Amino acid sequence: MAPTLDMNMRWQDQKVVKVDGRWTIEGRPLSTRETVYQHQPSNIPGMTYIGVKSTFPVGTAIPPHRHGGAAVTATVSQGSILNQMVCDGATPGPVIHSAGESWYEPPGCHHVRCENAGDEVAVFVANFIIETSKIEQLGIAKALVQIDAEEEEKMKEEVTAKE
Repeated sequence: MAPTLDMNMRWQDQKVVKVDGRWTIEGRPLSTRETVYQHQPSNIPGMTYIGVKSTFPVGTAIPPHRHGGAAVTATVSQGSILNQMVCDGATPGPVIHSAGESWYEPPGCHHVRCENAGDEVAVFVANFIIETSKIEQLGIAKALVQIDAEEEEKMKEEVTAKE
C-alpha cells in the first residue's frame, strides 16, 4: 500500500537515514538504478551522455540530492513520480509526473523531493549530460548523484580530521 502523499510537506522535514550503507528516507524502500547507455558525442566535446533507469517500488522516496552540475531530463515509463526541485533560487511546489511525462533539471539544480506517487512500481529513465572528467574522477554513481546527507557527513569527517 502506498503511503499518503503530503503535497504540503516541507522537504527539509524528511528524515534521512543510512540503511545498509545507502541513504534513504526513513521507513521507505530503496530504489534501484541501472546505467542503460553511455556515450561521448563528438558534437559536445568533453561531455558524456548517460541514461540511468530508476525503479521505485511503492513507497520509495530518495533523499535530497544534486547531480554534479549535469543537465538532466527524465521520462516516466511506468507509474508516477512526485518531484520537487529548487533551481536558481526558485522553490516551486511538488509536481507529479505520470507515464509518458518528462521533467528537466538544469545544471546546479537541487532535487529536494523524489518519490513514487502511486500504488504501483514507478520507472523512469534519467538522461544526464555531464563533464567526462567528473565521470573519470568519481565513477558514474558518485558523479551523477550527490546525496546532501552524504556530503554533510564528508564535511564533518574532514573537519574532524583537521582537528
